[in-house]
Amino acid sequence: MNQILLASHGELAKGMLQTASMLIGELDNIHAFSSYRDDDSRLLHSMNKKIKTFNENDHIYILSDIFGGSVNNEVLKLLNKSNITLIAGMNLMLVMGIATQTEKIEEKELDRIIQESQQGIINCNNLLAKNTNTEGDDL
Repeated sequence: MNQILLASHGELAKGMLQTASMLIGELDNIHAFSSYRDDDSRLLHSMNKKIKTFNENDHIYILSDIFGGSVNNEVLKLLNKSNITLIAGMNLMLVMGIATQTEKIEEKELDRIIQESQQGIINCNNLLAKNTNTEGDDL
């Protein structure tokens, strides 16, 4: 089984969990962890405590909010286990893409999910400008 740990500064991880649950239904394998100013060690302790409840055959995907941020840097300490994958730059498409996978995600599939989540970031003003003809008709 896949386990997903969302880790962020502030309430972002909890909001991601709440929104993903609203869109794809409640999932028992997604867990949110929030860190606050000067509170990273408690975050790591809470995540380790949760990880210890998982089956040893579970694969764990940790999604952090920003690469190089204090949360991501703290979570790097968990990568001493081969069943943990850390992905920085979490967005809702990424969360849902991973959450809908029931088995360990092969590297090529994980790369596809990440790429799709990146492609979901769109400047709608530019999109509309490119697709609106000179007479002002909609897409």
